[in-house]
Amino acid sequence: MEVGVVMRWKRFTGWLLAILAGIFILVSQVSASSLAPAVVQLEQVQSFVAYNGFQLALLAQTPELNIRLNKLTDRIKRHSHPQTHHFLYFVKGEVELTLGDETRRVGPGAFVTIPQGTRHSMHRLGEAEVLFLDLATPPDTGDVQWHE
Repeated sequence: MEVGVVMRWKRFTGWLLAILAGIFILVSQVSASSLAPAVVQLEQVQSFVAYNGFQLALLAQTPELNIRLNKLTDRIKRHSHPQTHHFLYFVKGEVELTLGDETRRVGPGAFVTIPQGTRHSMHRLGEAEVLFLDLATPPDTGDVQWHE
């Protein structure tokens, strides 16, 4: 294996462990009666709510965090979340993602941090299905301002 591939893999697994640790800490602060044990196969989720260009399925929610599966069917227009930080983990497919004034191509294994108030947008590249996890803290319940 090439050194660059090994370094990317180590960096990826480090980020993934940090994300999982953060989720565990947030979820562990919730009373045991408010969250039930569950195992979810992401590619089998069918409880999506359709929006213009994307679909969302709520996977888990606590008072501190919500986790949704996003199926990008076309694009998500430029917007921001004034009160909520978002963390995206790309599972499948590729997108062109714009954060502030920077645009880049991201795909499976990419982890994206979007601080509150940061304008962002994305559109699907190619025909492949795009799936990504969207972790929002505090929970994103309508905290969105559209800029186009």
